[in-house]
Amino acid sequence: MMSHAEIRAEAITAADQPAIESILATLRPGVEADGGTLELVSASGDTVIVRLGGQCRGCLQAGETLGLLRRRLMHALGKAVRVLPALDH
Repeated sequence: MMSHAEIRAEAITAADQPAIESILATLRPGVEADGGTLELVSASGDTVIVRLGGQCRGCLQAGETLGLLRRRLMHALGKAVRVLPALDH
């Protein structure tokens, strides 16, 4: 497991997109099994924005899903990452 010292404060780049999509793909089956959806909206700077839909929308466990995604992204990318839900109007 990556230590805190190995996490860099660097911006997300286009080269990080495949890793981000791959991690989302590993989480989707569990989200979909609960009747939800998980979609990448954007990734730039230090922020990844995802849309949680279906049964995930308003679910009490949505924060857990976002936290898990954040931990996996930081481990895979070696970068400090914020994961936020998309605000649909």
